[in-house]
Amino acid sequence: MKSRILKVKDYREVDVEPLLRPFVPDETALEAELRRLTNPYIRWEPGEEVSAGDQVVCRLLSDCPRYNKEKVRFVAGSGMFQRELENLSIGMRVGETREAGLPEGKVSLTLAGVMNRVAPEPSDEMVEKLELDGVHTVAEYRAYLLEQQREAAFGQDSFEALKKLTREVISGSEFILYREDWAEAINRELDRCRTLCRQEGMVLEEMTPEQFQGRIPVKSYHELVAMLQYDGWDNLCRYLLGRRYAETDSFHSGEAEYKAFIADYAKTWRVSEESAREANPFENFIFNEYTGHAYTVLRNYIREFY
Repeated sequence: MKSRILKVKDYREVDVEPLLRPFVPDETALEAELRRLTNPYIRWEPGEEVSAGDQVVCRLLSDCPRYNKEKVRFVAGSGMFQRELENLSIGMRVGETREAGLPEGKVSLTLAGVMNRVAPEPSDEMVEKLELDGVHTVAEYRAYLLEQQREAAFGQDSFEALKKLTREVISGSEFILYREDWAEAINRELDRCRTLCRQEGMVLEEMTPEQFQGRIPVKSYHELVAMLQYDGWDNLCRYLLGRRYAETDSFHSGEAEYKAFIADYAKTWRVSEESAREANPFENFIFNEYTGHAYTVLRNYIREFY
């Protein structure tokens, strides 16, 4: 490849913080995950009063056959039976009767029995049994769950910031780019797509919009070529940036990494290693690895502000 980079704009000069929304923990989801920790330790005890989550046995009387039953079981508040009747049962005591007006008609509910759901408080012993590296206490598990939330939110919220940062770094850097390098990168990707389609028994140039759906985000071969041509120039720049960053951060990808990738690809997609190599030539792998490395470096920079 003759294309090269002359000067790299320092990504640390770009202010990305205003593009990121502040992270707000979802406390409801966090508490729900902590409660899931206690699920294997839940026990059921005969009770007198219904709370949400309890197992209810009741008698229903109604002119509607569906709700005229001598014995019905459901979990109060689960939404698995009939939400209004489930909610009606909450707070009832054994032997008590209440009525509800449903679209199907009036229903009388008499509570015959209840099994109270008894869940212990989360404990360090429960956390230990999860066998998570570095997580041994409830407090550490809560911090672990919070970090998972943060990572998930960052994955969504960082997209626009990464686009802006990449655009500014490329536009602020100096490149010598050759058309033949751009064309070669595009043609290699087209060849890869042809191979993947051929392995599925299709001809890329003849594929219908329905055949493209779920595989490539275009509706025709000509749209695919246009998309690759549009993205190709920036991809070439990102590849060169990835190469430059690798000179200082010790990132490396070569034959050993390619071999591991092919083995994983073959296992994941249940194809032979020969088919995996045919669909993923070494040159494509290296190009994508260093293009991806540029993204990783810029994304890690954004992560510092989240």
